[in-house]
Amino acid sequence: MVTKLRLVFSITIVFLSFYASAQSKYWEASTVSKRVQRSVLQGSEDNDSKIFTLRENLFKEELKSSITSKKASHIVYFPNSKGEMVAYRVHESPVLSAKLSEKYPEIKSYSGRALNDSQDRVRFSISHNDVQAMIVSAKTHKNSFIEKNEDQTYVLYTESSDWVDKSDFICSTADKVMKAEPNLTAKPLDGQVLRKYRLAISATAEYTQYHGGTVADALAAINATLTRVNEVFETDLAVRLELVSDTDKIIYTDSGSDPYTGSLSLLGEQAQNAMTSEIGEANYDLGHVFHKGENGGNAGFIGAVCVDNRKGSAYSSSLVPKGDKFDLDFVAHELGHQLGANHTWSHENEGTQVQVEPGSGSTIMGYAGITGVNDVAARGDDYFHYISIKQIIDNLKEKSCGEVISIVDTPPEVAPLEDYVIPKSTPFVLEGSATDADAGDVLTYTWEQIDNGIVTNSSFGPNNASGANFRSRLPSLVPVRYFPMLSRVIQGRLTETFPTRGSAWETVSDVERDMNFAFTVRDNAAGGGQVVSELMNVQVVNSAGPFKVTSQASPQAFVAGEVIEIDWDVAGTDMLPIATKKVDIMLSVDGGLSFSEPLATGVDNNGTHKVVLPGVTATKARIMVKAADNIYYAVNDADFSIAASPFIMNFSELEYEACHFDDLIIPFIYETYSGFNEEVTFQASDVPDNLGISFTPATTSVGGTPVDILLENTENVPEGAYSITISAVSASLTKDITFDLNIYDDDFPEVQLNAPVDGAIDVSINELLEWEEDPSYTAYEVHIATDAAFSNLVELVTVNTNSYVPAELNNQTQYYWRVKPLNACGGGPLSATRSFTTIQVDCTNKRARDLPLEIVSTQRSTVISKIAFFEDLKVDDIDVRLDIDHEYLEDLVVTLTSPSNTVVPLFSSSCGKLRNVDATFDDSASDFVCGTSSSDAIQGRVKPLGSLSAFKGESVLGEWILTVVDNASGDGGVINSFSLDICVEGEFRPDVDDDGVFDDGDDLCLNTPPGVEVDVSGCQVFRFPSDNFVITVESETCRNNDDGMISLTAALPLDYTVTVTGNGQDVTDTFTSDFELLNLGSGTYTLCINASTPEFDYEPFCVEVTVSQPEPLGVSSSVSSDGKQLVLAMEGADLYTIQLNGETLLTDKSEVTLDLKSGSNTLRVSTGLACQGIHEDSFFVAGDPVVFPNPFDETTKILLRSSTETVRIDIFTLAGRLARNTEAIPRSGAIDLDFTGLPSGIYLVRVEGETIKGVVKVIKR
Repeated sequence: MVTKLRLVFSITIVFLSFYASAQSKYWEASTVSKRVQRSVLQGSEDNDSKIFTLRENLFKEELKSSITSKKASHIVYFPNSKGEMVAYRVHESPVLSAKLSEKYPEIKSYSGRALNDSQDRVRFSISHNDVQAMIVSAKTHKNSFIEKNEDQTYVLYTESSDWVDKSDFICSTADKVMKAEPNLTAKPLDGQVLRKYRLAISATAEYTQYHGGTVADALAAINATLTRVNEVFETDLAVRLELVSDTDKIIYTDSGSDPYTGSLSLLGEQAQNAMTSEIGEANYDLGHVFHKGENGGNAGFIGAVCVDNRKGSAYSSSLVPKGDKFDLDFVAHELGHQLGANHTWSHENEGTQVQVEPGSGSTIMGYAGITGVNDVAARGDDYFHYISIKQIIDNLKEKSCGEVISIVDTPPEVAPLEDYVIPKSTPFVLEGSATDADAGDVLTYTWEQIDNGIVTNSSFGPNNASGANFRSRLPSLVPVRYFPMLSRVIQGRLTETFPTRGSAWETVSDVERDMNFAFTVRDNAAGGGQVVSELMNVQVVNSAGPFKVTSQASPQAFVAGEVIEIDWDVAGTDMLPIATKKVDIMLSVDGGLSFSEPLATGVDNNGTHKVVLPGVTATKARIMVKAADNIYYAVNDADFSIAASPFIMNFSELEYEACHFDDLIIPFIYETYSGFNEEVTFQASDVPDNLGISFTPATTSVGGTPVDILLENTENVPEGAYSITISAVSASLTKDITFDLNIYDDDFPEVQLNAPVDGAIDVSINELLEWEEDPSYTAYEVHIATDAAFSNLVELVTVNTNSYVPAELNNQTQYYWRVKPLNACGGGPLSATRSFTTIQVDCTNKRARDLPLEIVSTQRSTVISKIAFFEDLKVDDIDVRLDIDHEYLEDLVVTLTSPSNTVVPLFSSSCGKLRNVDATFDDSASDFVCGTSSSDAIQGRVKPLGSLSAFKGESVLGEWILTVVDNASGDGGVINSFSLDICVEGEFRPDVDDDGVFDDGDDLCLNTPPGVEVDVSGCQVFRFPSDNFVITVESETCRNNDDGMISLTAALPLDYTVTVTGNGQDVTDTFTSDFELLNLGSGTYTLCINASTPEFDYEPFCVEVTVSQPEPLGVSSSVSSDGKQLVLAMEGADLYTIQLNGETLLTDKSEVTLDLKSGSNTLRVSTGLACQGIHEDSFFVAGDPVVFPNPFDETTKILLRSSTETVRIDIFTLAGRLARNTEAIPRSGAIDLDFTGLPSGIYLVRVEGETIKGVVKVIKR
């Protein structure tokens, strides 16, 4: 429960000037811009802060004159966050008792509302030292504070400052609850009363010295703190705290004589003693001590208000014991504990069942800004979470102290809320409504998730099955909240993992789970607000989703009045348990900030619909498709544009139906824009023969004109579907709209049923009923009964498709069904009746055979246990029996995964420090309630976190996997047992020994021991020991020598039979310990070894072996670029003999580098196997050009130093005549010379290049 806080403030302030009104002459804005360090903000940097001077005497005189004139209220001015002066009508709201106020008349507290906007409130204190104010804005949801600075100026700042504390904050309040565990389902109600409690505040000498040194100085600071605390407590709790008359007796000025030692660990106990001795237990309801010192706080006990000898054992200590941080994050937090509230954060476990905010939380009873990576925000917000309000009010109702004052303020009335089932991975929006009989009350609303669970930075995300997926957000004037925030949905950021301080801390759920929400309404009435809440449940199911808009997925350009098609992925939402039949389509023209333009309402949830774009312009338009009777929705992926149009024809629908003999009127609105006033004429094209069509009016030039299209003579138009185009033609422009018309007659052909066949048996209880589709029908009425006369109807539903899955069938029951067609002309004849009998349901219990399994304590770990089924049968129902020993169940996340990969969480980070599970998880059971420390925390028959019904209809065939994730080290455990009580459609075949080979079929060995491996006959498999055989293979000595060998040695002395096949061999032999097969050629052979004992046969052991042969000797050579080294690459042997110029080298390397000498070099490479041959070569290393061979017949080579330069070669006779010339680039230091065609004789060869020159005499034979 110990957390550390570090908080640093460094601030730039821009001073603004303004002209103060005559009435607010006591405030003046600074005109100099400078950077200052303010103790008020404790080092905070807030560029929006503003500095003012206040003529305190004038301000106090104005208040005093109002009081002297006996006015009930006074008008005073305060600057707002924009630097503007705002007038407030204020009245005194005393914090000091009447007697104490008489002693210290300069210390006052006031509250009031803005004259120009009753939504804004002010709460301020005055004293001989300063004025401090808290301004509450319902519109901006940000509170502003005005406090005195060290240089006697006043600073105005907002609570949204992003600040980080250098100091350490410790809230040491233990979860010692003075009342029963909370009931999360009950709803708090203030009950038209204001509860006033006598508060005793003691001050240590250090606190008093910090504020000036006198009792009056400390009392003024205490008054300022409680002024702010009362603003929050009166608004959220209808609680007012009033300082007892003898408060000054326990304000100390000398640390040498006060009863406090300065040790935080003793501060609460010492405060309790001081209260008891100086005030008396009968003279106060609640006690607290303020201290200047190490940051920390401790309420002593939860809910200790009114409890003698405990109600005064609380303290709040700070290095800077003043300002909104101390007042609200320290004092209000600890007083909240004293009144009955636990912490709401969930980054660690307290086992209180009210840890409903993710991570650090952000409300008063959270730990915002002090939990490191688990911080939701840098600082807390100044309101209580629903669960804290409920805890406090429940506790106060049980207490007899304090004064209960009836008030005339009427509580808001909240409309009842519905529960919903939504698809996974899909955003949703919650909307409430409330009314208040008091006209002056300003209602604000919060929607907060109230699911208890441990949710940290690392566990937060779409796969979390318990705790909060959504943080609490500030009260709003709008009773609507999007989950996640609409801005994130527009960006496609529906999920979030590893959130950081200041990020959204909001994610949709990708797993099946329940989420519970509280809708809380505050009336914000002066003198004691009334708060009312309603609760509702959102169930996320795996069987549907994600629901998505698939059209307009990339930027597109449209024109107002254009018809566009909206497409979406229904994703199973039209089926039970969601069963959304209709959706609404909305348009946003501001990039998704709002969706206020309806394009179509109540359209079929079939995945597509055409709409007419309205007469708007937009560069960032978006489409929303939302369930008409549900809360989930989807938004298209990209902005698109809508260009202006001079006029449009605005049709509300583009698809119509008509019955023969019925006329049809189709309305639309002719709308004009940008001053367009040309006369337009309405025309129709593509009209079917004989259909009469007319317009009223036929022409118009006035925007906003309603136009009716009359369709007549439908009885002479063949039944069918038609597309008719309507045109509006003006002198300069023509616009077209096409709508679809379906004409039906009342001659209904009978519906033909397809499946199941009549009299079918063993039909699934989730069987798909199908019939022939006919374009003459628009819908079908499905009748299902248990008797042929249909007097015992089971289901009577209307569907738009030619199939239906019944929802109410029982097993082994005969049903009768028929279908009635529907269209615009009414209903047709009932189809022929068919019957079917549903399949039986068989149940069994199957246990995991791999248990027990240890959950190690040395590290975070994942342990799995498996149960296998061998029949392809559909799941009807499933329960999970589980026995786990583990300390700190909060560390565990336990799930069940089906062979179809559906995952259902059983429990997740539940029950805190409690231990052990011995329970059956059953959808029909009640939610589990964590037990006591002396018993299994989860026991009996309980409901899992997820829904096991997610497995219904899946095949049981395959492995069912229990996964236990232990997210912390230090506490290990064991999975003792895991079994499934599973019911399937059909009948399990008998398999008593659970070996997967059925007793009524192939199982020849009944009752094999549990867990042993069996063969296809159900008999135990006996295998040779893994080290029983030593197999040796010898390769051929030379290629094609056929002298390879396979030898085999067995460790167990048995009568073995070995078969060797492959590569032309098919040999079977017997042996007891050794076997050898000779004269084998290279290739692959299969050895299979069998053995038997009188008791059993061993499973054959088969292995492939390869007899190899030597590869041919391969040598490749290359001369280095400088011609001095020879690089050899060799293959085909393990050892090579290399002879270069008579010197011998033995090497096992496949590549070697050798030095060459000038002139001729000879190379010889061989191996130890003569059959591999010998490689021979020669190389010539030249200084000057050399011809080799010389003499020669027709061709020779000129050897050069390796070069890449182009060389010119001239061939001369001895007489000096040029016989031939050429140019060439040496390759590997040589150039080929061709003397073909030249007569035998002596020639001179001249070689010239940039670096090569020389003449060589050659002889052609």
